[in-house]
Amino acid sequence: MEAAVEQIFSNELVKLAGHFFQVNAVNPVKLGDAENYVFEVYRDGTPYILRMTHQSHRTKDQVLAELKWIEHLQNNGSGIPKVISSKEKNVVEIVKGSDGTEFYCCLFEKAPGVRMKVTDENFDLPLFFEWGRTIGQMHKQTKSYKPEAEYKRLDWYEEELLNVQLYQSDVPGQLMHQQELIMKKLNALPVHQDNFGLIHSDIHNGNFHFHEGKIHVFDFDDCSYHWFASDLAIPLYYLMWSLEREGIEGLEEYATKFMREFIKGYETENILAPVEYETIPLFLKLRDLTLYNFFHKKYDLKNADSPLYKTVQKIERRIIESRPIVHYDPNVVH
Repeated sequence: MEAAVEQIFSNELVKLAGHFFQVNAVNPVKLGDAENYVFEVYRDGTPYILRMTHQSHRTKDQVLAELKWIEHLQNNGSGIPKVISSKEKNVVEIVKGSDGTEFYCCLFEKAPGVRMKVTDENFDLPLFFEWGRTIGQMHKQTKSYKPEAEYKRLDWYEEELLNVQLYQSDVPGQLMHQQELIMKKLNALPVHQDNFGLIHSDIHNGNFHFHEGKIHVFDFDDCSYHWFASDLAIPLYYLMWSLEREGIEGLEEYATKFMREFIKGYETENILAPVEYETIPLFLKLRDLTLYNFFHKKYDLKNADSPLYKTVQKIERRIIESRPIVHYDPNVVH
């Protein structure tokens, strides 16, 4: 979380948010604080997830738009944790920081099951198939989603993390050139109902639980209007990143194994034209760019610890060399 937000946040705000939703937030378990404050809290022994979003990250209408889409997916068969209303029957409640700025608070059911690590025994073909099937189901459902005007999420090009100059004063010229190329290629892509819509945008293995053979997706904070192929690239991107950090070799072979089963599952629910799969390497490069900008936004990299600095330098080299995190050949997989 940015230092300015940290300074105005307190445990008292968590307790106040908990009071709205009638949960015990006296000793909450912090689960995350990168872009939102996320806590595990309890009501009568049942765990729930409390999320607090500062106004600098999302507007209240953007949060409501996210929750409206979740409701649509739930009504059409997706196994997504439910949004819980407050005692005032609101899905979003507001608490104010010490400077008067607002935090938008939501409560969710906790997804059943557990997170899956790349080193887990069950991190294999059945999981990959279900992962793809789950995303395919969401893409099929989102085609029929027509929100009211005030509940519209951001379009992909409105993402602030697309602009490296917002977070660095001395951007390498080669990196700026590659950013311009990525944007030019994205703007040239066709947009129609069968390849573009409201998507989750972040379904890596840290954002779902696996339970009795089914995937339960959460953390819809990044949902936006985007190409469906981007939602297929994100799992591959973070899988490669995790494998690399674990020191596992043969990433290209693993990528082929993963994507073959993943797309097989995806196509049981939704079919993309072959040309759409060919854009996945472009979306891998796009994730490198947005993650690179995220690190520059969130951290003082000149004083960062060595592993984080090395990670960002590795991403920078890939962007400059116009090289995705892994070589992916859709013709081999599909």
